[in-house]
Amino acid sequence: MSKKLTRKEKIAQQQQSAQPSKRQQAAELQQQQRSRNWAGLIVAIVAFLVYANTFQHGWALDDWGVIPDNKLTKRGISAIPEIMSTTYRTGMDVSDHTLYRPLSKATFAIEWSISPDNPSLGHIDNVLLYALTCFLLFRVLLLCFPRSLFIPFAIALLYAVHPLHTEVIANVKSRDEILSMLFFLLTLRSALLYARGGKWQHLPILALSFFAALLSKESAITYLAAVPLALYFFSEAKGSHYRGVMVSMAVPAVLFLLIRASILGQYQSAPYAMVDNHLIGIKDFVTQRTSAIYLLGVYLYKHFIPHPLICDGSYAAFDPAGPGDWKFILSFLIHIGALVYAIMNFKKRDPIAFGILFYFVTISIISNVLMLIGTNYAERLLFVPSLGWCIVVAVLLDRLAGWLSPQSGTTPVPLVLTALVVLGFSSLTLARNQDWHDETRLFNTDLKKVPRSAHMRFYVGNHISAEDYLTTLPDSAAIKAALVESIAQLDTAISIWEPYGDAWQRRAYNKYVLNNYPAAEQDFIRALEINPTNPVAHNNYGNLLFNTRRYDLALQHFEQAVKYNPRYSHAWNNLASVYGVYGEGAREQAMNNPAERDRYMADARQKWETAIGFFKKAIEQEADYAVPYRMLGFTYRNLGDEAMANKYFREADEIAKKKANAKN
Repeated sequence: MSKKLTRKEKIAQQQQSAQPSKRQQAAELQQQQRSRNWAGLIVAIVAFLVYANTFQHGWALDDWGVIPDNKLTKRGISAIPEIMSTTYRTGMDVSDHTLYRPLSKATFAIEWSISPDNPSLGHIDNVLLYALTCFLLFRVLLLCFPRSLFIPFAIALLYAVHPLHTEVIANVKSRDEILSMLFFLLTLRSALLYARGGKWQHLPILALSFFAALLSKESAITYLAAVPLALYFFSEAKGSHYRGVMVSMAVPAVLFLLIRASILGQYQSAPYAMVDNHLIGIKDFVTQRTSAIYLLGVYLYKHFIPHPLICDGSYAAFDPAGPGDWKFILSFLIHIGALVYAIMNFKKRDPIAFGILFYFVTISIISNVLMLIGTNYAERLLFVPSLGWCIVVAVLLDRLAGWLSPQSGTTPVPLVLTALVVLGFSSLTLARNQDWHDETRLFNTDLKKVPRSAHMRFYVGNHISAEDYLTTLPDSAAIKAALVESIAQLDTAISIWEPYGDAWQRRAYNKYVLNNYPAAEQDFIRALEINPTNPVAHNNYGNLLFNTRRYDLALQHFEQAVKYNPRYSHAWNNLASVYGVYGEGAREQAMNNPAERDRYMADARQKWETAIGFFKKAIEQEADYAVPYRMLGFTYRNLGDEAMANKYFREADEIAKKKANAKN
């Protein structure tokens, strides 16, 4: 006969039977891990699929200056050491030494070595890196929200499909944003793991990841505040943990700033132009800042309603907003309200408060409120701050379940709403991707949205007069019509912003191509009045002077071009051509003056030898530029060296053949 159990024994037995066995616990953990793995995979697949329609896109906007028209990038892997020690836009014809972002540029050089002038490779890599970033984002969010699968999944999905990111993913150059975010997530992951386990091995990974983020884009400096903020909200970090993390971030930050200062310090920094950032032209400090806060409101609005999206919002796409303007007041009240909520709920470690503060921290450096930057509006700048918005929305959706079903806390409504937003955003992203297919489509689409943008007018005018575009036209009549239309667009750009040096220069060049030399010369003179250090304006004006036989004046402008951009291959070639003409002139004098023949021929040889040096300078800067090779052939022939002449003629023919094959 079994012994009768006491009341306490019965309760203990019931509790024991209610507790899952170790096998059950292991099975539950396995199932949970499988669910997390599948969720992460879904996020990555979605991120990949919504941008897969960009694989066949061409180059656009800033791609040109950093990749296909950048002589340093086009040297491929061999240029990486120099890329690491020079400014971001080194290798362009235009001098711009305000940025230091070597990591993304190094990836472009690697891609060029693998497949030259192939934008598809760049687009595919962007999408793969983005899918990886979104997957890593989900994994990091699991560390932040260990008790919830819905919140990390919703945040990562919203982030993956948000249409604001199209400018970053669909524009190869904006890989700097992707890499910055990717390395930030690696940094944050290492910090969270260190705070949880205290293993010092996470700190070197943290330091290297943060250094890589800084090498990707300078705005990563804001992660110095974002990472400890995340530790406070999502870990039980102690003082020693904070010290370890901050020291591990401070060392690479100081190192980066020293390297950046030493590289940028070699150049005289030019002030930001009003045509790029219209806030610079607002002389009243208060109105300048209230206008910046109004634009923050535009940014926030685009998070909720990402339409219309534009590739440029500079002067004069937006009007200023003074202290009494409702657009400023509304934006100010919304942002202040959000900040007050974050401060009031800071000690509660409310994740909504974190999302708000993360948004403020990461947008601070590009907001134009603390300091003016190179642009007043650019949607690509929201790539990192938008994570804060996604966190707020996902947490609110999760809390909606508790509000709608206070007893069980379970309802399909948050999941359904998330799915609807994801589907809606995905359709907008897929559609916007198509606008980025090529510059013709992008500029024609966006010009309708911001017809008052001086930049957009310039982009259109510059694009339809570019050689790459003109060669696609059927005949000379179509080419002339494109140049005339280009001049009309540039006329409008100049009417919007008269001291627009680039527009004056491009209009001058178009008039020069149309053989309207007097009008072109006036425009070149005005372009150089606005920006006397523009190497492209000096070079193109020099061409006009050369073709009108004003060689001495042409020489001066070619010398100015290589002075302001010593890597300008076309300017070196043109400078050499002047000395070639001088040599021919001396030879002609020798033929006309037999008594002075030796003296004139010696002068001719000296001029041709000088020309050879400059032609070789052009080749040093751009090895696949065929013209200086051919000109070297003629110059060596003038000197009577047929062997060297034939050598360079062959090399010129080989380069021309390679380029023809590449086009076919």
